[in-house]
Amino acid sequence: MSNTAIYFLIVSIFMVGLFIFGLAVSKKIKDPEDWIVANHSLGIIPLSGTYFATIVSATSIVSYLGYYYLQGWAGMWNFAGTLVTSFVASLWVAKRMRSFGMTTVPEYIEMRFGRAHSLVASIIILIGAATLMAAQVTASVVILQAMVNWSTLTCCIVVLIVFVAFTALGGMLAVAWTDTICAYVIILGVWLMAIRYLGIVGGFGNMMSGIKAINPEFISAFTSKITPITALGWTVTWGICNFGAPQFVGRFLSATSPETAAKSQAVSAAMIGIFYLPLVIVGLSGMLVMPGLEKQDLVYTALVTQTLPPVFGGIMFAAVIAAIISTADSLLLLASTTWTRDIWKKFIKPDMSSKQELSMARVSTVVIGIVGTLLMFVMNDAIQFIQARAVTLMGSAIAMLVLIGAFNKKITSAGAMASMVVGFVVANIWYALGQPFGVYSALPGTISAAIVMLVVSKFTKPMSKEKLAPFFPEVLEK
Repeated sequence: MSNTAIYFLIVSIFMVGLFIFGLAVSKKIKDPEDWIVANHSLGIIPLSGTYFATIVSATSIVSYLGYYYLQGWAGMWNFAGTLVTSFVASLWVAKRMRSFGMTTVPEYIEMRFGRAHSLVASIIILIGAATLMAAQVTASVVILQAMVNWSTLTCCIVVLIVFVAFTALGGMLAVAWTDTICAYVIILGVWLMAIRYLGIVGGFGNMMSGIKAINPEFISAFTSKITPITALGWTVTWGICNFGAPQFVGRFLSATSPETAAKSQAVSAAMIGIFYLPLVIVGLSGMLVMPGLEKQDLVYTALVTQTLPPVFGGIMFAAVIAAIISTADSLLLLASTTWTRDIWKKFIKPDMSSKQELSMARVSTVVIGIVGTLLMFVMNDAIQFIQARAVTLMGSAIAMLVLIGAFNKKITSAGAMASMVVGFVVANIWYALGQPFGVYSALPGTISAAIVMLVVSKFTKPMSKEKLAPFFPEVLEK
């Protein structure tokens, strides 16, 4: 049996197993609440598993690994913000957001600030989710073409069918539990690969001396390409903007309680640290095991197919497919929910039944999956940067409504709207200018959003006590 046949067989067995599991879970789906937030039934294990698997995504395994291979230790700044997100969420945000009892982020935005804010946020979320889907499809095509000699179009069709099938079956409940399985497959896979590579290069010390010989900057925290400003940009992109990405924040809303939401984030932070350390080691030792690779998104497949035994390689492909599926199904769930509940039901047909809502959510899953797949053909950046741009644009518009709006009762409706518009516009303009001075768009986007929110709120009409009461009960006592 050829290596590619072994890869395909192992990945297929893994996929079939996940599908059967998802099919079993789908039988518990009775209404939209089950579909969207698993009827607020997720405990610490599935909640931390689904958050981890979603935030890791194909970007981390396929694209980040190549980034570490090409940039050295300084490349690790690109996951600093992801750790920041989980720690901040575990201490404050997750518990606070879950305590409001909402089912979606646009629903929270409407209740806190107004219907117009919800509509603007929903449109931005749909655009961001479709763009993020394109990144997952791109990664899937890279992996499939390393296993089978299929055209890009054929790969896209297969990928779309798989993504939609996993999402449409069981909504959040199926997504959460299949994500949890995927999470531990991912962690196990990268650790096995890191241990093997350290063995090949003769240990950690030899790895360090080897990469220093290639380029002395590779053992430094900062380099000529990754300056402190670049590091700060990565930290803000993921550390702050993730709070404007509902595929992450929405996980808090599915917890059994506010306390469970907070604890799950602490577990997620630990899982993220446990995952990224071996991933960096694989990228760095990969320079010595297989030198000379130049394209960031192809480093992973080259290392797996050229340096690992076929069974081991099949497991590693299963690990990355796990990451892709976990993120793709979360994005499709997010986008279909946003379209069905936060746009169609809220603004077009408010009297639709639960059955109609559930049916529309499943149909919109297919449509949005097709849109994300088509976008892949017009995006040429590395996967890492496609995802970063989508999260930056959502975060620049929405993150401050969560990070400030959920805690500060002085934020007004006008302040929130101005923040959304200015943050989104500034981030887009900064991208159009080519991100001057090496400053990532997340920095000017989020800073301008925060400043505008506070300043406009200072000089505009305060929110009524009735509007604030669900979020700040103490206002009724005054």
